[in-house]
Amino acid sequence: MLTKHIAILTDFGMDDTYLGMMKAAIAGISPAARIIDLTHAIPAGNVQRAAFEVWRVRPYLPPGTILLAVVDPGVGTKRRAIALKLPGLVCVGPDNGLFSFLLYSTDKYTAAELVNPRYQLLDISHTFHGRDIFAPAAAYLAQDIPLEDFGPITQELIRIPDPLLRDLGAGSIQGEIMHSDLFGNLITSIGKFDNTDDGLSLKPWIPSFSARTLIAQEYEVLLPQGNVVPLGRTFGDAQKGEALAYIGSSSLLEIAINGGDAAKTLNLTPSDEIIFKVKG
Repeated sequence: MLTKHIAILTDFGMDDTYLGMMKAAIAGISPAARIIDLTHAIPAGNVQRAAFEVWRVRPYLPPGTILLAVVDPGVGTKRRAIALKLPGLVCVGPDNGLFSFLLYSTDKYTAAELVNPRYQLLDISHTFHGRDIFAPAAAYLAQDIPLEDFGPITQELIRIPDPLLRDLGAGSIQGEIMHSDLFGNLITSIGKFDNTDDGLSLKPWIPSFSARTLIAQEYEVLLPQGNVVPLGRTFGDAQKGEALAYIGSSSLLEIAINGGDAAKTLNLTPSDEIIFKVKG
């Protein structure tokens, strides 16, 4: 049996032993599994941020990875615990919309409710399903236990609303700020972009938006306060302290300040709307 990777994403932080207990539960069941720590700094209970991060990391996970994602403000309620099988990936976590953006890329999936006590710890806490249900499930999945052994199969999953991505005509696209990273760079919902000889090719990550080619012109981003920032290629295209937009490493439009914090300086927060448009 090949060694499996278990990639873990949580909002637990590093100050407590919650993450360590999850890893200990995995090690007790599948000691040969290789752990990948994706992040444990998701803002507490922020399911949309978690959904975005698992979508963003998906292309870089080794085939057959088990993605264990625990951002679970509804722990202990009637929300379901699930394992979700996608092409080349199995996800484990709460059915609260956390895997919504992964489902954009495929309709070929199977999910199972995690209700079989054989694949859980003996004592189940009402407030720590990450340790008692999700971590054991991931560990047993690393041993190739069939999905249907964990519980009833379901296709009905909770989904969170799509981020804003709207065609305004005349080459203008409306989107929203998704979040800011550690550096204060603002990641938006507009993309994914590829550079072409003729301009920019937009192959949308949100299915409701159609693909298109934007011809080679100068573009800019209109911010909610009415000010605009130009489109560049990298931070050095702006003078130090000046703002610019650029296509980021996930092929989404981002906004930054060279040497500064765009989120603070521009006073932009998640859900603020912006417009990507032809300059002028």
